[in-house]
Amino acid sequence: MPIFVYKALNTEGKETHGEVQALDRQIAVDYLRRDNLTPFFLEEKGKFQKRQSSFLNFSFGLGISSIDKIFITRHLAAILKSGINLLEALEILEEDVQKPLMKKILKDAKINLERGQPLSMTFASYGKYFSPVFVGLVKAGEASGNLDSTLESLGEQLQRDYDLKKKVQSAMVYPAILLTATSLIVVLLMTFVMPRLMKALMQTKITLPLITRILISVSNVFSANPIQTVIIFLSLFLAIIVFYRSKIGKRIIFSFFEKLPVSGELIKKLALARFSITLRNLLKSGMPALESINLTAKTIGNIRYQEALLGIESELRRGAPLHEVFKKRGEFFPQLVVSVLAVGERTGTLERSLLVISNYYNEEVDRVLKNLVMLLEPLLLIIMGFVVAGIALSILLPIYQLVSSFR
Repeated sequence: MPIFVYKALNTEGKETHGEVQALDRQIAVDYLRRDNLTPFFLEEKGKFQKRQSSFLNFSFGLGISSIDKIFITRHLAAILKSGINLLEALEILEEDVQKPLMKKILKDAKINLERGQPLSMTFASYGKYFSPVFVGLVKAGEASGNLDSTLESLGEQLQRDYDLKKKVQSAMVYPAILLTATSLIVVLLMTFVMPRLMKALMQTKITLPLITRILISVSNVFSANPIQTVIIFLSLFLAIIVFYRSKIGKRIIFSFFEKLPVSGELIKKLALARFSITLRNLLKSGMPALESINLTAKTIGNIRYQEALLGIESELRRGAPLHEVFKKRGEFFPQLVVSVLAVGERTGTLERSLLVISNYYNEEVDRVLKNLVMLLEPLLLIIMGFVVAGIALSILLPIYQLVSSFR
């Protein structure tokens, strides 16, 4: 039988915590209420320990991680849903967090709240850590009087984004290991093996094969100027990062990878998954459609989709339906998205339609990631094989020639 970890308030308003055994979450809540406890946090023990472990791993670093934001939004939503006011909820949450920066933010939020300033204003003052969508959703939740539900939706969205990012990172681990291993093998051979081989071969009168001469030339560069070589590679790496962070760089890089078969499909579906869930949550919070789309554009993480979304403002102001505007931009929004949005707008269930789109593209991202890994693994192994075989041939061919010359 599952065990649930809980935090609750007793009849005197004091916080208590513990564990309760129950068949499911609702039965656990009933048990606690029977004991005159009002739960504001309840989670299955295994999931709680896993999440707590992840939280602790991130809680002592600088800045605020995705785990931190998931933690505060979900816990704050749970506490508010239990009927506790926002000021008391912030006090409870401040005791639960361990990171000094998070404690400071929550403390500032309490002080500002006592002065009559909304919670969203505190988050906005820490704009380095909280995105415009985060601040906008909190602000909309305050305006509508549904801050608890809005924070719950925000926590779910942050969790989705985090899970999505982890899936992409996990899929790239094995290819990254293969590339690193290949690079290390090449560097070691060029730095240590080739110079010694070159000395031995130079003492003979045999004509070296072309592949050996090329590798010896490369090896000379590595061994003669190691510091300069490292500086050149680091400079190239930094130049790529700077280029990627620029607007034109992002546009060129995204355009290039979007044209490739599998990576293009992945980039597009990632953008659509993020776009649909973000827009859905902003609309659900009561934010106007135009403002919701502008905020979504700023945080979608894809420069080409950002420009496409920011470019539809004039058409929406003229009253054009969202699905018709997207239909004109088929490069970014497939017919599936247009059709589902059309039904949502016609039936007044746009938020539900956006959730359907988000769920669909999340599943599609999983599928494409699996295909990408299946494609990359053999491809990288083949490349690695060619590189190692080329170096091996450059070493073995002159040795074979040398042995043959003695016969």
